[in-house]
Amino acid sequence: MRTRAILSVMGCLLAALPLQAGNGHLLHGVGAVNSSLGGVSTALPTDVIGALHFNPALLVELEGNQVGFSAEIFSDQPKATATFADSTFRPEGSYTTEGETELGVLPAIGFSHPFKKRPAALGLGLLAVAGFRTDWPQDPNNPIFAPQPNGFGTVKTNLAITKIPVSYAWKASEALSLGVSLAIYQGSLAISPLPPATPDCTLPDPASGRVADCFFVDADNTTTSYAVALQVGLYYKLGPKWAVGASYTTPQDFDDYQWESAVALPYLRDVLGNVTPNPDLGSRRVVEYPLDGPAVLSLGLGYDAGGKWRVGVDARWVGYSSVDGAGGVGGFRPDRGLNEIGWDDILIGAIGAEYQASEELTWRFGFNYSETPIQEEVVFTSLGTPPTFEDHYTVGLGYQINDKVRVDVGAYWAPERSVTGPLLNPFLVDVPETLDQQLIEGGTFTIEESILSGLFGLSYRF
Repeated sequence: MRTRAILSVMGCLLAALPLQAGNGHLLHGVGAVNSSLGGVSTALPTDVIGALHFNPALLVELEGNQVGFSAEIFSDQPKATATFADSTFRPEGSYTTEGETELGVLPAIGFSHPFKKRPAALGLGLLAVAGFRTDWPQDPNNPIFAPQPNGFGTVKTNLAITKIPVSYAWKASEALSLGVSLAIYQGSLAISPLPPATPDCTLPDPASGRVADCFFVDADNTTTSYAVALQVGLYYKLGPKWAVGASYTTPQDFDDYQWESAVALPYLRDVLGNVTPNPDLGSRRVVEYPLDGPAVLSLGLGYDAGGKWRVGVDARWVGYSSVDGAGGVGGFRPDRGLNEIGWDDILIGAIGAEYQASEELTWRFGFNYSETPIQEEVVFTSLGTPPTFEDHYTVGLGYQINDKVRVDVGAYWAPERSVTGPLLNPFLVDVPETLDQQLIEGGTFTIEESILSGLFGLSYRF
């Protein structure tokens, strides 16, 4: 009973923490060891946290009972730029707004237990694995963040995904290890305003150039949703030095996120231009948004020289395009609500190396490259979900205090990368059915971001 209570509290704490990712909305690596190796952990057994997240078959390759704790502290710097040619919306020029995000903290906990009487192991984890966040301030100098209905006003998003895997691994033979993991995912989401919801609209200000004045409702109170996914993995030793690995994680079908909100339209305008207060302002309105998780396929190659060096290479595919809420075509629906984000599938490549400098000291290096899921033609609909990151440079070290306790530290840097596409506006025509009807002529939108992170880990083997 006490264990269940502790796990419940930890799950709530993880879900409440801000999260910013690096491979799409997924972290490139989880924990100080795995992250400093560029996220390599499909065919290179290094620590319990990496095995629980990427390939449960590796659990049976770890020595003894292992408990791992890790915490990551990161800072990201998002920027959004809207550029206008001469138009009815804004004189020609470029307008940039910087996000106001604060430091974020990401914890991870993992445990593995090998059975004494059979070649098998059990694993349990509590991992912060995915998410995104923005905190764009209201900016009257940038038409995108001008107060509604001229812009979106303040835009805040926060998605945090916690993974709780229960894993089992066994040796099918001396060369082959297999693993399976049943994972519960908890999602925590807040969005303000909520573009996917149909906005509350009235007739426009005649001088605005819009066909309607619309206000998007708030969904800034955090709501949660759950999903269950299955992960299977294998690890095969080709010889004393080489090994291959593979794993597949099924899509995560979350229940739709749901918020208690309120009608946001403050006034009504008639055909003569007269404005009166909206009597329905503030009345109850329930809004929903489906946002599921993608399938992930990982392939890996590991090399263990049996002395100083160990090297791993991973390749991954993440299937965003078919995910409700994240995939789709992007842009806006005919009712002017967001027509999903419009992300595409991505490929990821990672390489990591571990150097045993002494009995106590281990150095780690890595590089991770990820395609961005943002498609240029609908980059505007990633305003609240800006994973522009591509290359990640990682480094770390581990120090063995004694035969049971090891301390690990790591760091990574994802330099600033940007995606540029057209400016979209759902208020140009009465029924915006195509992207062409939403384009602001001569306008462009650029989103860019970088991230710097440090990690600390502690592991105990007994």
